[in-house]
Amino acid sequence: MAIAFQPGQTVGRGDLDIFLRNGAGNPANAAEIYYALYFVAPGPPEIEQLVGQAQRTPINPSVGEYYASLAIPASAGVGTYRIRWTLKETVSSPYQEVAQEFAVVSSTTATTPATYSLAQTQMIWSLRVLLRDQNPDKFYHFRPPEFEGDIGQYNRIFGQIWEDAELLEYLQRSLDSFNAFPPNTGHIMPNLDLLVIQKPQWRTFILWGAIIHACMAMSLNWIADEFDYSIGGVSLSIEKSSKYESMKQNAETQFNEKAAETKQRTTKYIRGLQQPRFGLGVRSAFGPNVGRGVLSPRNFI
Repeated sequence: MAIAFQPGQTVGRGDLDIFLRNGAGNPANAAEIYYALYFVAPGPPEIEQLVGQAQRTPINPSVGEYYASLAIPASAGVGTYRIRWTLKETVSSPYQEVAQEFAVVSSTTATTPATYSLAQTQMIWSLRVLLRDQNPDKFYHFRPPEFEGDIGQYNRIFGQIWEDAELLEYLQRSLDSFNAFPPNTGHIMPNLDLLVIQKPQWRTFILWGAIIHACMAMSLNWIADEFDYSIGGVSLSIEKSSKYESMKQNAETQFNEKAAETKQRTTKYIRGLQQPRFGLGVRSAFGPNVGRGVLSPRNFI
């Protein structure tokens, strides 16, 4: 969960907010807006339980900006919560609905933030930026497609797609794959910390490989959620796995071709015949190990 609070904590501006823009992309206030708070009982299927009033009034500090102002009770149960914003652009516009999730964690058993090294943090952030997942989408535009007007309310949930722990796993798997490319570098670069220090020019290749794993994971999720539905002349089709698969294939091309070739060109090789400086087998500083040899540096020549 990207956003988490503890019982007794006050939620204010900058925590659970929404920014509204009109079709031209400019900030705009809604003709009507309110929100409701729900506790999400884990499923399957999930069950939303209304908490308090069904229509809460948000705070409107500036044009187009609204936020939920509430206090998490000390007795609040831990788990996932969901805010459902209901809004309309003009008085005659249809209602639209947007959802935003957050978690309540116990103060005694609160999840301790995972401690990542500076290199891991930098790589996670870079990967999140490349995946366009660095900032949960809080900007809602009043421009739903016209043909969706008969389908009803369209729902969106704010939040990051991947958690830090997931992205770190993808980065490590990418590094393992990259180390397996000839020449084998697994013994000298087993983790991201050494990668950033010793070979910072290889970071982009590792990010490409991590994108492959991230897109594959999302593709697997969407395979289970896809459906095609038609009733009463209205059709609704949700299919996203192929789009993530296309992104995965593009990243694979970069990773498998350019990364492997560049690694071979930027890795130093030391090849030759290793000879002892003194002792058995030494006859010449320029020749192979042949003959009986000598045992002291005095008789080297």
